[in-house]
Amino acid sequence: MGNRIDVNIAGYALTVRTDRSAEHMTRLAETLNGRVREIQKQGDTANYLNVIMLAAMELADEVLTFEERFREIKEQVEALRREREDLKTRLDRKSRDLLATLDDALK
Repeated sequence: MGNRIDVNIAGYALTVRTDRSAEHMTRLAETLNGRVREIQKQGDTANYLNVIMLAAMELADEVLTFEERFREIKEQVEALRREREDLKTRLDRKSRDLLATLDDALK
């Protein structure tokens, strides 16, 4: 791993060793910090570690939801690709049949 990047997560300094850019890591920290602030506003959890874990779980839930949706979209795209290939094959067959019919009619 390459760079050592300092970020601040919920008031705690953290040095991360990563190949990601500093800008990317800053965005990650800002995203997590924003979620921490949202949970704190709800006021249901006093323990700071629990707040951070809840924020991380919410973000992980979003990731899993996006992964599932991405998988569904990939399956739909593949089904559409197969349907397109089938239609192309049928169109080619119909075109050949039509050309054969025209050839026969012109003889």
